[in-house]
Formats: sequence, C-alpha cells, structure tokens
Amino acid sequence: MIKRAIKYLIRKTLPYREVKSIDVKRSYNIVLDKTRLQGLNIIVTGGSGVIGRAICLRLALEGANVYVGGSRSETTNAVVKELESLGLNAVPLVFDLKNYDSIQAAINSVKNLNAIICCAGGGARDKMQPLIKQEPSLIESIIDVNLKATIFCSKLAAKKISMSGGGSIITISSTVGTNGLPKYSEYSAAKGGIISFTKAIAMELGEYNIRVNCITPGIVERSSISEDRMAQLEKTNWLRSYDKPEDIASMAAYLLSDEASFITGQNFIVDGGRSLD
Repeated sequence: MIKRAIKYLIRKTLPYREVKSIDVKRSYNIVLDKTRLQGLNIIVTGGSGVIGRAICLRLALEGANVYVGGSRSETTNAVVKELESLGLNAVPLVFDLKNYDSIQAAINSVKNLNAIICCAGGGARDKMQPLIKQEPSLIESIIDVNLKATIFCSKLAAKKISMSGGGSIITISSTVGTNGLPKYSEYSAAKGGIISFTKAIAMELGEYNIRVNCITPGIVERSSISEDRMAQLEKTNWLRSYDKPEDIASMAAYLLSDEASFITGQNFIVDGGRSLD
C-alpha cells in the first residue's frame, strides 16, 4: 500500500487541476511510518494545490486525519476522493480565505484539532509588474490571500489547538519573501511578513504547548512550468535539482512529528540552495 501510494504521489495526473508530475525518472527513497501521525486531526489550507495536495497525501499516509481545505468543493472533494481511494482518512473543508467568519466556521467544525498547515496562497504571475503600475485591488488581494489569511487561520486554529493540549502551526512562505523579486513586491511583502509573523506567534504560543514553524520553498515543480524551464532551474540550485512537492511534504511531516518536539519559531528553507549567495 505504501509503495503504491508513493508512486501515486509522484506520477498521478489530476485532470481537474491539470496538475501532473513532469515525466522524469526519480525515486522517493524514504521509509514511511504509518503511525507517526496516527490519529492527529490536521487542517491543510490550499489542500487542492500542488504543494497542498502532496502534504495532504503524506500526512494521511502517516496516519493523520486530514481536513483538505479549499475554496471550491470540486477540487477539494477530488483530493478527498483520491486519498479515500487509497484507504486514507480525509475530510473536505470548504471556506473563503478572505472571509474571517467563513474561516472561523470551518476551523470550529473540526473537533480536537491538533495542527494546521497554512498552505493556501499564491502570486499573480500573469499580472506581475512594477509597483508603481500595479493595481491597488491586486495588491490587496495578494496580501489578503497570503498574509492576512495565514494570520486569521493561525489565530483561530491556535485557540482550538490549545484546547486539545497543544500541537503545531506550520506556515508556508517563499524564497521571494526572503530575497525579494522585482515585479513581485506585494507577494514579497506578504511572504516576508509570514516569516516574521511565525516567529512572533511562536513566542506567544509556546506556553500553550503550540509549536509554530515556517517552510520556505523555492520554485516547485508543477505542470505550469515547462520541462525546458525545469531543466534550466536545475542549474540554479547547488544540488543540481529542483523542488518537488513531496520535498515540502516531507518537511511538513517532520515538523508535525514528535521528532521535532523542541523546534519552534524557525524558518526552514527547502530550495536546494537556490537562495544562497
């Protein structure tokens, strides 16, 4: 079952999102512990996205009850059905990341919440341009769906997690948030803010036995990036490879486990060294 699921993670095509792994030969040589996250109730916002889906699958493979968060029932239910077909535990959780009441209702619906991964977000690649030309509405939208949503989800989840005796919050940033990028100023600000926010609430929530950490990916393999472009990206990383969704999922699973029980307030950059000077 485990080997089959790993192959599924690496090669499965998802027609509803047109997301598929690029056709390259690679291995996912890890030994999964099906009980490491056994029984934990974990929300993954953006669970139908490329990274979010990989995280949902990995956590479920390790025994967690995964709540697949998303704004559309079509894509959210598709991931749930995918996991259920492998005999894994998953529940759809549909809510609007730009609406505080909607987020609150969704999080409050989960009993005995142990962790949340704030994976939802994204930039506006097709509308990127210098700040002086950027539309105010787009700036607000990027800040809302990335930074503000992470703050609201963390605030509401923290209360629920504390009632369960403690747990974890994981945020997702980007190397754009650590280094900046021309024409992505609003996205850089949002993702950079997430890193500082993570450190701040780690200080606040430690007394409630809640650990808070951030994962910062580089450019992650996805169907919207051509094979030629991915080949070019290999040369920009010191490991001569590129980020894969399961790389981020592996870090998330580790940070949720007891092995990371004394780690909080940290930003883990998973980019193959691409952001090194």
